[in-house]
Amino acid sequence: MSVVSATETGPLVEVHNLGKTFRPLPGWARAFTRSPVAAPVRALDAVSLTVAPGQVCALAGRNGAGKSTLFRILAGLVSPTDGWARICGHDVTSDGAAVRRLIGFVPGDARSLSLHLTPRENLTIRGRLHSIPAVQLTARIEEVLALVDLAEQGDRVGFALSSGMRARLQVACAVLHQPPVLILDEPTASIDPLASYSLLETIRRLARELRLAVLFSTHRADEIEALAAYVALLDQGRLVHLGHLDGLRTYEGSPTIELTFDGAAAARAAAATLGALAGVECVRVQDASIAVTTTLRAGQLLASLDGALVSIDAVQRRRLPVRDLLASVLRTGEVTAWEE
Repeated sequence: MSVVSATETGPLVEVHNLGKTFRPLPGWARAFTRSPVAAPVRALDAVSLTVAPGQVCALAGRNGAGKSTLFRILAGLVSPTDGWARICGHDVTSDGAAVRRLIGFVPGDARSLSLHLTPRENLTIRGRLHSIPAVQLTARIEEVLALVDLAEQGDRVGFALSSGMRARLQVACAVLHQPPVLILDEPTASIDPLASYSLLETIRRLARELRLAVLFSTHRADEIEALAAYVALLDQGRLVHLGHLDGLRTYEGSPTIELTFDGAAAARAAAATLGALAGVECVRVQDASIAVTTTLRAGQLLASLDGALVSIDAVQRRRLPVRDLLASVLRTGEVTAWEE
């Protein structure tokens, strides 16, 4: 399956200094709708990013960080207050009709599906909305059902599908018209971890095989770690990190290396030796193991132990969990650069 014509040399999604301010309703309207918003709300503030063909960018952040607002702007549903965004070179504000043909959108629930219909019937309706010729539509439906591993469930009514199957059906609907850009707004919010993993694998495979540019929003740290090579971390409408996931490790501080010995005496002796080294910040001893917080490499630590190497059973470098890492970046609030 091939996507619509798009440049392979440049980004498919371009966002530059994008901002969005929501103005409060007039007083009479606030009273009628019981809206508590009485002052302007800055939902996005100077957001810039790009997504290339075959690339998955995970969009993460707290509730209200601006993720859904960004997606609505990219889909041409909301106009930005300042800055600009382009999908395959088309401006999302002035060329919204073309943009909507170039994206596949997956919401976080199944409300876009008709659950009293089968997957094939849902895809037939979606294909007609996209004006796919009838002579091509049947083959395209079978193709996308196979892509998302739903070929055997194609004639089951939607109410009989599991939440994970419904999520995969929404992906099938989104890629039916062969868009080069796929936008997924928390598509795993209502499914279990096993179904979530299956969906992530499907998305990663589609991005690789079809050369899609994928924007994927999520609250789950494990999904960011499993799916995304690149992360856009939003907080109160601002980008506080944009780049490779490993770039977040700069917020981690000095790493911790754990050494396990064949006995407590060997561990205490090694702790005394390592504690005297320049570059070692902290040594903690627990039974036959020691945890060393240090800027030194594991090889440098082992070289300093010399004759005690025969007593070492295991060496392990501890890494801060991604969830804690994200919290650390949000607390810091500093912007980091995109890493190509």
